[in-house]
Amino acid sequence: EYEEWILDNTEIIKDLPAVIIQGRYDVVCPATSAWELHKKLPNADFYIIQDAGHSMTEKGIAAKLIEYTDKYSGL
Repeated sequence: EYEEWILDNTEIIKDLPAVIIQGRYDVVCPATSAWELHKKLPNADFYIIQDAGHSMTEKGIAAKLIEYTDKYSGL
């Protein structure tokens, strides 16, 4: 019931700018989850960070988050 809540409600945000940033070695939220979300939000930019896991403090994830924060802060 709750496991699919995000996927079942993507219609609400489908027209908003979005980015999906996924660590390749994330064992908390597997890459398949990010891919399923991207299929529901095909207009979202989608990145697999090759040398990262789950933490937003990992170098590759942090850099991509900053890039998109800067990009969207000008909207």
